[in-house]
Formats: sequence, structure tokens, C-alpha cells
Amino acid sequence: MVRGAGPLPRRHARRAHAATPDERLIATLGRAAPGDMAPVSAIGLETALEAMAPASKLAIAADLDCWLDWCAHEHRRALPAEPEDLVRYLRTLEADGRKPATLSRRIASLATVHRMLNLGEDALPTAAPMVRNALRAQRRRQGAAQRQAAPLRFGGELGGAGGFTITALLEACSPDVQGVRDAALLSLGYDAGLRVSELTAVEVKDLRPQGDGTGLLHLPRSKTDQEGLGAWAWLSADTMRRIARWRSESEISEGVLFRRVGVDRRRQRAKEAADARWGEEDADGAAMLVTFTVGDAPLTRQGVTGIYRRIALAAAREGLVDVPPAELDSVIAALSTHSLRVGLTQDLFAAGEDGAGIALTLRWSSPSTALRYGRQLQVQSGVAARVLSRVRS
Repeated sequence: MVRGAGPLPRRHARRAHAATPDERLIATLGRAAPGDMAPVSAIGLETALEAMAPASKLAIAADLDCWLDWCAHEHRRALPAEPEDLVRYLRTLEADGRKPATLSRRIASLATVHRMLNLGEDALPTAAPMVRNALRAQRRRQGAAQRQAAPLRFGGELGGAGGFTITALLEACSPDVQGVRDAALLSLGYDAGLRVSELTAVEVKDLRPQGDGTGLLHLPRSKTDQEGLGAWAWLSADTMRRIARWRSESEISEGVLFRRVGVDRRRQRAKEAADARWGEEDADGAAMLVTFTVGDAPLTRQGVTGIYRRIALAAAREGLVDVPPAELDSVIAALSTHSLRVGLTQDLFAAGEDGAGIALTLRWSSPSTALRYGRQLQVQSGVAARVLSRVRS
């Protein structure tokens, strides 16, 4: 039974083994390597993998998969790549609607692959003038501005936010085990402005409760801190209460904090239904027995996105947000794992904080990134707005 949320059965289960980032990348490199390739230094490959972040390994493997698929379709040799083929590949990606940032990343990944396999070290095909020109030409045609994740701002007492907000999503979280986890996930992710890689890596040992009810979160490593210098983030008292409830419900005392919660709904027999104190009803009104399974493995990037969108849909159905029905699907689809980070950035700009302070708080290497996410709000609270609003009211 699940304590604190009604007598719902709960069981713990271990997920099947999934390939590690190293295994994923090595397997993809093995498929891509030409048959006549010279032997590769095992130590060289090992050190290259050690120098990469897990997310980088997965991104390179995915980008290499895309290149291999295109080469197979076009009957081209994958490695070493020919500059002319790379240009044709870039044109195919552009025709498919890919953005300049995506094309640049794909080429950078292929350059890394060539280096790892000692292919074209003297003159990388990815650095050929025609490839560089193809990238510049696409940026001229489409512009280099990147699509920004839809913000999830706090709303409520901070005001100024329409559509989906953290306040509305927290209210839409169900009182069961899954909903308790979702509320803690949303609350912590917003307070600390976490990237999804940081959010899914949070462990119990990283939490430091403070005497006033607030907390500190230790971040051992992040996208901009691959050497592990570490950083700290502040957590509100509300977030710490939600985390405590999630830990109590899930009985998590160590290890990763946010895990998959499986939900099993089964129709009950008549006697079981009569004895049940908590459950659901199916479309025919029959009582359902709900079982929650708390896993051991952390949530994935895709899992976090699914959680945000599922709760957003629940908030819309409960009338907690004002979104036109015709726009609902597109607005929900725009939510991503970066939405909380963008939302906090915009809330801080709206409160009059400067880009340097925001960059420091959200652990960006440069204020320019913070300014990009809060460009419109920064104008409203910038120098011209503060000075001229006093004399041109």
C-alpha cells in the first residue's frame, strides 16, 4: 500500500539493462567503420570516450545514424566522407526543414567521428571549403536564430504570464504517487532552473535542507562544468516539502531522486471492489485497482517531456489555463525539457534582474545566453524603459 495517498498497492521493479552511452556510440562506430580501415588505437578510442559527456556521446551516435541512413539510401560511402556527399546531405536536411544549428551539429559530429577513427586527419572532409560554404549559405537563407522552447513561467503571485504556468501545472498534479513525483519534479526543476540532464541526475545526497525550511541543491556536474567543479542552486520551502512527500511515498532513501512510476489499472472483482477504499472507475463504472511501480532507473529526457505535456493537458481539461481549443495541441507540443529553465529566466528578467546575475544563477558561461532567452522581457525592464517611463508616461 502507498502511505499518505490512500491504500494503493505499490511494488518496486528493476528495469531491463539499457545500453550505456559508451556502448551506444561504439556500436554505431562499428557499423560505420569501413572494412579496409586501418586498426584504431584502443587507448586512443578509450581516452576520446572518457573526455566526452554522456549526452555528447548519445548525440554523436544519433547524428552518425542519420548520416548512415542517408548514405544507404543514396548508395554513398559513409566513411571517410566525401565533401560533395556532405553538401548533398546538408541540402537534404535543409529541404526536410532542419535548422542551421542542427546542420552545424551534424557536421561537427561527423568531424568527431573521423578523428576518433583516424580518418582524414590531415584534411577533414567536414572542413572542406564547399562544406563550410554550404553551412553559411543555409544560415543566410534561413537566419541563425534558434527556435526557443515555450516558457513555463511561475504565474500566480509573480503574475504577467498567460497560458500554461508552473502554478497551474502544480494544481493539476494528481494526489497519487505519480502526481506527487510530478509536482516535486516541476517544483525543483523550476526553482533551480535545471537542464534536463541535471534534473534527471539529481540524487538524494545532493539535497541540503536548511534551518528555515528552504534547501540547497548541489550540482556535481553540468553542461558547462564537464570537469566537475560543482555548483549550488537554491530551493524554496515549498519545493523541499514536495520532495519530502515524494521520498516518503516512494520510500527513496538514496540514489537518484526522480524515477519512473509505472501505473497498472485492472478491473476488480465484486468483493475486491466492495472492500477497496481507493481506486478508479472505468468507462462502464466498474471499480479499478490501481498499482504503482516505482522503478530504480532515472527518468529519461523523453520521459520528462512526456510528464510536462501530460500535466499540461490535465490542466487544460480542468480549466486551469486559458488556451483557445484550436491552439491547445500546438501549445502543448511546444513544451519541452527546457521550458522550466526558459520560464525562470523570463520571470527573473520581468522582476528587473540583470543578465549577469541571471547567468550566474542559472550557471551559464555567458550573459548572452540569458539575454537570448529573455530578449523581449529584457527590453521591457531595460535601461530605456526605466528612464523614459518616468518622463513619457
